[in-house]
Amino acid sequence: MDIDHFIAERKPNWVRLGTLLDAFERTTEWDMGHERIKELVTLYRQACTDLNQARTYTASPELLETLNQLTGRAYRFVYAEGGRKSVRETFWRFISVSIPETFQRESRYVLYALLPFVAGIVVGFVAIKINPSYEEVIVPAQFRQITPKEHVAQVEGTDGERIDSVQTAAALSSFLYTNNIKCAFVVFALAAMTMIGGIYYLFWTGTWLGAIACLYHDSHFVQFFYAWVGPHGALELPSIIFAGAAGLRFGRAVLMPGNLTRASAVREAFTPVWRMLCATAMMLVCAGLIEGSFSQFSSKTVPYNVKIGVAIVLFVSMVTYLFVLKRDRLKDGAASK
Repeated sequence: MDIDHFIAERKPNWVRLGTLLDAFERTTEWDMGHERIKELVTLYRQACTDLNQARTYTASPELLETLNQLTGRAYRFVYAEGGRKSVRETFWRFISVSIPETFQRESRYVLYALLPFVAGIVVGFVAIKINPSYEEVIVPAQFRQITPKEHVAQVEGTDGERIDSVQTAAALSSFLYTNNIKCAFVVFALAAMTMIGGIYYLFWTGTWLGAIACLYHDSHFVQFFYAWVGPHGALELPSIIFAGAAGLRFGRAVLMPGNLTRASAVREAFTPVWRMLCATAMMLVCAGLIEGSFSQFSSKTVPYNVKIGVAIVLFVSMVTYLFVLKRDRLKDGAASK
């Protein structure tokens, strides 16, 4: 056997096996996916065969050592516990890498959900600006019970704070984040089942939000409005958009699978959708805790500028975490280190 030809022919497979092993050390079996794990096992078996042939035809210590180390690493992955990570390590990687990677990879669906929401805000704001009587048509009844002026007086006109204990804040927060999660589920379900239903829900939500913003703007309570909505809205509103984006991602797999079978498209979509919904739920819980406590404080306790500043910090941090910071991606073509 021509050993040089043997090495030239088999080396690409050895490099690929090393690449997959390096990738697995930085991630989890879930992230690797069934196809990559299957490929790794196949390459491991081929490498074992290559090692046996190399032992027969050559005594090159460098080649034999390389193949011994490679097959040993692969063996620990295939048969032993070496590749498994603790629950803490797996959870931390899920939060710090898997979720941001998913949002960056599926960012086009976030954009698809964002556009109707922003369009709705513009339509709602302009509609009230043109004709304030549209309030009765656009704004839900629960938001029309008091005027902006009465709301400001209710919050700022009392001697104390409406949230005066941890128990009160906890009860209100629990109600708020539970209700928000229900709303997120509705938009996800509508988008997943019909796609157009989720887009309409996002547009309508943006419409009444824009209408309310215009009412406070025209009543000269702009700063109050942003200080009131901003701290929790910085997480809550993007979460609704993310739930819609997850629904659109799943809806496309179900309704428009393309060249894949519907079952294959759904399996492929499940992991990113699940991660997006997990992130949405966590953000909505945080938003509910903020809305049930910090957002409720009047300017006597927390000045408007401070609350608005907190809202900006929260929003920028969220965007940076999900979309700006690049993570170590698992790539098929990555070179082995």
